[in-house]
Amino acid sequence: MSYALETKKRKFHRVLESISKPLASDAASKAAKDPDMAAHERLATPPSIKRVRVSDGPLDGITSKTEISKIIRTSPSAANVRPNFVPWDRERFLERLETFRPVTRWSPKPAPINEVEWAKRGWSCTDYMRVTCVGGCGSSVVVKLPEEVDDFDDLDSDKVRERKEVRAKVVDEYTRILAEGHSEHCPWRNKGCDATIHRLPLTNPDVAISALHKRYLKVADMGSELPSRETIEIPEGFKVEEIIKMLPPDFLQRQESTSTTVEPGASREQSQEDGQKSAETDNVERQIDETAFALAFFGWDVVKDGSSGLLECRACFRRLGLWLYKPKEDGRSAVYSKLSVTNEHMDYCPWINGKAQSGTGKTTEKTEDLHCGWEILAQSIKTKHRRRVRSMSTSEKLHVDSDVSSVDYTAVDEETQKAKDREWWSKLRRVREALHVRAHRKSVSSSKSR
Repeated sequence: MSYALETKKRKFHRVLESISKPLASDAASKAAKDPDMAAHERLATPPSIKRVRVSDGPLDGITSKTEISKIIRTSPSAANVRPNFVPWDRERFLERLETFRPVTRWSPKPAPINEVEWAKRGWSCTDYMRVTCVGGCGSSVVVKLPEEVDDFDDLDSDKVRERKEVRAKVVDEYTRILAEGHSEHCPWRNKGCDATIHRLPLTNPDVAISALHKRYLKVADMGSELPSRETIEIPEGFKVEEIIKMLPPDFLQRQESTSTTVEPGASREQSQEDGQKSAETDNVERQIDETAFALAFFGWDVVKDGSSGLLECRACFRRLGLWLYKPKEDGRSAVYSKLSVTNEHMDYCPWINGKAQSGTGKTTEKTEDLHCGWEILAQSIKTKHRRRVRSMSTSEKLHVDSDVSSVDYTAVDEETQKAKDREWWSKLRRVREALHVRAHRKSVSSSKSR
């Protein structure tokens, strides 16, 4: 066979091979034309952890260990994602409860299906009368009830009773949906928040008074935006003046640390006396505003966004527009003549609801035996006052006793003291003589026996 014929056969076989493997050749040609695209395709299949760990140089010409570590650090991890199922977290519960605050989204519902019950089961309000699971199961429920029958003149008794029964059945159905409305794999379906999740942190008197101090300072800074003291309505039998008298002496002092400078040559006691006098003068000049104190005592605080003239409760998220309780600039009277610090809260608010504050209230228990938030706060202030008075009285008694003993000692007559000393020495002498005689007689008797 001639050389030309063999050359033609080799070319023919190469053509057949190229026809049988068109994809490989196309990929090679594309890689040759666009190296960036080839590198991107190789990155789509990440190298194994073992290759990353043992390799010191580039991995298949793609990337280095430093670049891989950057990719791992910038990739989203589970630690940065907030967990959705945290029934024990009070802050997350309050976040869900706050979504029900806008009146354009939610209207009051009966106690078994009010916003607190939905928030306890992991629901948040996302649209008009619509609640959505925060756990990610995708469940959503529209909460709508038949209107309550207020006008009985237009309807007969049978229709009124029928509409009430229908409304009660709808409430029962929504009560079931509170848990079963979640998908089967959702953890909120099996467990919700505990009954104590809405409780205010008032068991520790120091913590409760410190929180009251912070609320009072912020409300008092509103100044002229506050209504008059005569406008504020407080519960019957509660006296703001008595509670103010029981407050700690440093209640008016702000939390900023103040340092007192001591002049050269001045004693430490003199500097302490000057500091006490300045603190007393500061307390006299800055008296407690009863209006601001009453609002802060019953749980009202300045809104988080700092809106002017607005107060809110951080437990039920009810808001107060203070301008509604102040006379107009043109001389017209206020929209409301009285501001009730308790009735403006929602019915389920622990500041006024003993069952919500106790967390253990049952239907069989008497509501009179359960204390709400402001009652526990008043008791905490009284407890701290009793402890402070008791400690002060004890220290004063010890001081008085020491003064009396020193005065008695200096007032003793010297002659009387000398007479007591002579009597004591005479007794001691008689005792020594008696012991000496007995010892002598014993020695004499022993010698006779010998």
